[in-house]
Amino acid sequence: MRDTIRGRKLNRRRIGIVTDGLIERRVGNESRIANGGVGVYIYQLIRCLLEDRTETEYYLIRFGPGELDIYRNPRAHCIWLPVRAWKPVEIAFDLPYARLARQLRLDLLHFPNQFGGGFLSRAIRRVTTLHDLTPILLPRTHPLRRVAAYRMLARVSLSKSDRIIVPSNATRKDVVEMGYANADRVAVIPMGLSEVFKPCVRTTDFAKTYGLTRPFILNVGVLEPRKNQSLLFDVLRGIRTAGLDLDLVIIGREGWRWQSPLQRPEFESIRPHVRIFRDVPEADLVEFYGRASAFVYPSIYEGFGLPIIEAMACGAPVVTSDNSSLPELGQQAALYASADAAGAFVAQIERLLNDNELRQQLIAAGKTRAGQFSWRRTAQLTSEIYESVCEQQP
Repeated sequence: MRDTIRGRKLNRRRIGIVTDGLIERRVGNESRIANGGVGVYIYQLIRCLLEDRTETEYYLIRFGPGELDIYRNPRAHCIWLPVRAWKPVEIAFDLPYARLARQLRLDLLHFPNQFGGGFLSRAIRRVTTLHDLTPILLPRTHPLRRVAAYRMLARVSLSKSDRIIVPSNATRKDVVEMGYANADRVAVIPMGLSEVFKPCVRTTDFAKTYGLTRPFILNVGVLEPRKNQSLLFDVLRGIRTAGLDLDLVIIGREGWRWQSPLQRPEFESIRPHVRIFRDVPEADLVEFYGRASAFVYPSIYEGFGLPIIEAMACGAPVVTSDNSSLPELGQQAALYASADAAGAFVAQIERLLNDNELRQQLIAAGKTRAGQFSWRRTAQLTSEIYESVCEQQP
């Protein structure tokens, strides 16, 4: 069989994608993605690859079965590895993947969650998606086990990858400057945007359902040190001290070392003005974005920052940190402040809410910026990386 990409005849490919990085959780009778941007990236990439019209065969490989709908796609060949059949040391040295690559005659293995394949034979082509290097750059923001894994495995894995995909120029710069790979092996492929994120009509019972009685600033993301949600409590206190009658809404599941700052006595006065929601249906998340007076994202470091473009697409003006990939992502469509300066965030939010012309400019610019991102484009560029690697001599 033959495929066509950009007018060129190509051999039919057999691509293996390791999906253990796509973590699932059950909410009622529904399976959802449990691990934020990385999980969304893996899911949406596979969904769009399976929708393309080529005859490439995709093998989805993971330990234990997956329940998300991509695994039921008729084009997906699902390979469930039995967990107990492999010792941890065998998994660490990639023995299951080496065996599968030979048995299935795979042209390429893609490790879409940070790194993998460092101990595979050079005869097996591989691609790695590295989302960021924060366990190396900011070890205090990650569990010790994750930091140790990066220090032991990241360099060997990335050095053996035929190509490394990163979501931003900022992460590409980190990889090259830290000596993990030469620039010509690192490809920047931004994340995409789901079609569900767009301006929506406000539903009548929404505010009552979620107990929203005042305008609010919004944050979305896993609750953990790197996302820096704790700063938002100082921000809210400053906003209210300045006379702005706003609440704070945070949407995200509890992550590593999360302890709500509301238990601290200095935040007693703002407790009635904070709402934290762990599980929100996607349609309601869209409406939260659309209703927000501002989307505030004070992250310490991001390889991409997916919630920013989701918020922009839904019409929320954005105030975010001025570090890592965030200015690259938001460009002129956001306001910026230092991640360690609550007062700077307060000033930018005040500026946004007191200047309607600026607010409307940011909303319009945000929609334009968000429109530049597409998961189909992400999948297309990734497929081209697959092909370029497959054409190389092993």
